[in-house]
Amino acid sequence: MNFSDKYQDVIKEARSLVQPALDLSATMMREVAEKSPSGLRERITQTVERPGKRLRSILLFLLAKSNGEKEADLKRMARAASSVEMLHLASLVHDDVIDSSELRRGLSSMNSAFGNKIAVLAGDYMLAQSLVFVLEEDDRRVPQYLANAASSLVAGEISEIDQTGNINISFEEYIRVIEGKTASLLVACAKCGAICAGYNDDIVEDCGKLGLHFGIAFQIIDDILDYGIGAESLGKKKFEDLQNDLITLPMLLYFQKNPKDEMEMLMKNASEPDTANLIVEKLKNANCFEEAKNIASSHLQKATDVLEKLPPSHVNTLLKDFFEAMAERRN
Repeated sequence: MNFSDKYQDVIKEARSLVQPALDLSATMMREVAEKSPSGLRERITQTVERPGKRLRSILLFLLAKSNGEKEADLKRMARAASSVEMLHLASLVHDDVIDSSELRRGLSSMNSAFGNKIAVLAGDYMLAQSLVFVLEEDDRRVPQYLANAASSLVAGEISEIDQTGNINISFEEYIRVIEGKTASLLVACAKCGAICAGYNDDIVEDCGKLGLHFGIAFQIIDDILDYGIGAESLGKKKFEDLQNDLITLPMLLYFQKNPKDEMEMLMKNASEPDTANLIVEKLKNANCFEEAKNIASSHLQKATDVLEKLPPSHVNTLLKDFFEAMAERRN
């Protein structure tokens, strides 16, 4: 069995284990979409019902079920996951406007289908509704963590825009951007899952670190896939980062050890397929994709290390397999 097959098998097993919670969360989100005001109802319902991997929810549910001493409350888990997913979807709608993306999950993006004005307002509505799911949560850390994640998402996106075209971006600046725009939501997921599991404050914070490292690794792998490296079905165009003048980790690593002038000239024509493919070859020859993947793997290992602090169980073994296989995902 190759790693790609293992990733699919692990995701399938994890999804099967938490399917009732996933189904309930999907129902909750659909109900919110269907109760949206006229003009938003159809558009938000289409967005909510699009197929997705729901990796954030799966992580939250697995951590919630990882404490053998306490059975997590199904509705409580589903409300937290619905908040996470709605917040994530809102951020994707806004991202597509910013990046002028035409596709999302293989279908027309909301901005492509309905225009930027509708997309921005629909994203705003979804962002507001995301916190409604957890208004009645007894543990006030849950809405606080999600509100913090929403703020960090926005700050991360602004930092990314500020760094657009900056060929001198440092590794620390790059990590700071992806901690905000991607990892912050996974930190909230992991902490909320740990709270649902009934863990003490120290373990909740440790799970936050797990979410941080998982989120950083997830975004690095996404950055590699954008170049088409190992990708099977992205659900979006390749080379979007290049064409939007974003310096992600493979390119950052190239600039750290190679002359910048030639690559900078190539990047100006990255919208041309031949040029984009030439850029990919240069990054391959400089081992930039392999180095980026190794960095992602190191963060996945740090996430795995946190699991040693949790009770031994089949769920925790599955989480370890989940992190190990994540480095080989293809979409």
